[in-house]
Order: sequence, then structure tokens, then C-alpha cells
Amino acid sequence: MYKLEMHTHSKGVSHCADITPAEEVAVLKAAGYHGMVSTNHINLWTFYQMEDASWEEKVHHFMSGYNALKEAAGDDFDVLLGCEINLSESREKYLSNDYLVYGVTEDWLLKTGEMLHFTLKQLSDAVREAGLLLVQAHPFRYQTLIMQNNLLDGVEAFNGNAGHDSHDYLAYIWAKKHGLLMTSGSDLHHADGNTNGGILTEERIRDNQKLLEILRSGRYELEHPEGVWNI
Repeated sequence: MYKLEMHTHSKGVSHCADITPAEEVAVLKAAGYHGMVSTNHINLWTFYQMEDASWEEKVHHFMSGYNALKEAAGDDFDVLLGCEINLSESREKYLSNDYLVYGVTEDWLLKTGEMLHFTLKQLSDAVREAGLLLVQAHPFRYQTLIMQNNLLDGVEAFNGNAGHDSHDYLAYIWAKKHGLLMTSGSDLHHADGNTNGGILTEERIRDNQKLLEILRSGRYELEHPEGVWNI
């Protein structure tokens, strides 16, 4: 079986992370992963020192984390591009709803434009028009709100971040009840953080096209510290 980490953050792009891209690759390799999806934040903190920059400049900054991971990975570890988007109106009016997008490309980011102040409907439309997948991250954390299920493709059924109680059992039940696809991710931010999430597949996932196909088909299992979860 192949193991792919689905939720990670790197120092330099995600303001809350202190693990470098090189450290992140080394930690995940040591934990038995064959690859990862880089889901650095796209939120107000990501660009807090470049608020007057163009969207193209912001995308270039965002992509620097992914490019550093690719350089560190070499040929024996797969790095795919994703993102975790927050749609808060301002830092003072923060809403802890975060959305993982899978299948991301640099072209999609540039074409979609500055999405920080999108509504969920606008984000969902942009994701679906491009054939990508929209998954609400840790949907049952405190102060997080489940939004319209019809605008989501899935929810993160397990989130391994030890700094939060994500009430994963509720996310799993919610996904089952509403027919949403499920993902699992460690939500790695630190070199000593948990490496306890991801998906297990019989086929190695080496690019976003294969990832989207596998997620839509259901040909995977969820990694969980108590053992594999069936979807």
C-alpha cells in the first residue's frame, strides 16, 4: 500500500508553520509516506506583509513553498499542489472555516484571482468549473461552522493536529450521512508534529490527475492513529 499525506504546511508560506520544506519532506519520508499534498494556507496571514502586492506576486509567493518542497523531495517522494483557503472578511472578523482544494495548479490560482474575499458559493463554483475538489477542513472544531453541503465535495474526517480537538467522529458521521467524500490529514505544522493522517492506496499517486481520480472513485482508505478507517 502507498501512503499519501493530505494536509501539510511549510514555513515561509503558512505563517503558523515552523517546519522548513526540507524538514517536512524528511519527517514524512521517515514516517513511511510515499508522497504529500502541500496545502499551505491562502489566508490573510499568508499575505499580511504584501497586502499591496498584485495577485500574481502573491501567487508567486505561495508557489515558493511548493517549489521548495519539490526541490527537497527529489525523485523518490511525490509532492502535489493543493491549498487551504480561509474566507474571513478580516483578521478582526475571523471565521475558522478552512477549505482544502485538491487538484490545484498555478494557472488555476492565477486565473481565479484574489479569492480571499470570495463567498463559499464563489469558491465552490471556481473549484468545480475547473474540475477540482473542495473539502472542508476539520469541520467540527470549536468556532467552525458547517456550511451548505451542496457546495462541498467532502469533509476532512480525520485531522491529526494535536493542538485542536477536531471532533473527528462527528465529521465521519456527517460525511456518511450526507454522502460526502472523506479525507484524512496530519495537518503538519512542526517538525515534532503528528504524522498520523493521510490516505492509503494500492496505486501510487504521483500527480493531481491521479489524486482526483482516486478520491472520486473511493479507491482508498483513511489513515488514522487507531487504525485504518473505511470510507
